Amino acid sequence: MINIREATKADLDVLREVGCKTYREHFSAIWSLAGMQGFLNRDFSPSALGQSLESSASHLWLIASDESGRVVGFSKINWSAPAPLTGEVGVELQKIYFLKSEAGRGYGKQLLRFICNRAIERGERLLWLDVLKTNSNARRFYEGFGFQKIGEIPFKTDLAEIGMVVMACELSR
Repeated sequence: MINIREATKADLDVLREVGCKTYREHFSAIWSLAGMQGFLNRDFSPSALGQSLESSASHLWLIASDESGRVVGFSKINWSAPAPLTGEVGVELQKIYFLKSEAGRGYGKQLLRFICNRAIERGERLLWLDVLKTNSNARRFYEGFGFQKIGEIPFKTDLAEIGMVVMACELSR
């Protein structure tokens, strides 16, 4: 069981630390060392995180902690974001990452259920995301929640053209 709470500006350092660690653990194979560091500097810089944490009307950061209080994962959602390919406005699940050491404990399911419930409470009807084409485990995970493939969009790193699969799930009360 995990504890889930909204992140605040006071969580900036832990978000940066866990964000960089989880991203490296999961995606180091698709970037060069310099490319990875450049991405992390943009996405998890104190200024980028600080601005995002302050704009709670458009973003929601969630922190997941284990029973001992250790942060094991996080997510970021964007409210009222148009989905690629369709333009339909919904909630974008931009990030949902857990430490590799915490895989297989059901934490991802708990956090995704929490996100779905929060979106429904806001009256949202659509939750969408994009996932690496090469990440079949993640796609199966999302399909288990009712996400369906909308299509594909380009994505490349400094090493490779990979592509993303855009998936969406209709939310119901």
